[in-house]
Amino acid sequence: MGWPFGKKEKKGSQGEHMHIGGTGSAKDPVCGMMVDPKTAPAKSEYKGQTYYFCAPGCKTSFDKDPEKYLGKSSQ
Repeated sequence: MGWPFGKKEKKGSQGEHMHIGGTGSAKDPVCGMMVDPKTAPAKSEYKGQTYYFCAPGCKTSFDKDPEKYLGKSSQ
């Protein structure tokens, strides 16, 4: 059955995001932590996709080089 709380959705070359059941959680592409988009301390838009972060520091790292973090999940 895979992940017990939801399903993994592949978002093409823009990386992988984890959506958990009805909670709407998303995976921080920098550190891998699960965050709630409604309460995430930071977010960025990149190539038409919204990315959510656990802390402003993760957003800053992502904004400097998004492809570094998006490529990490597709390798």
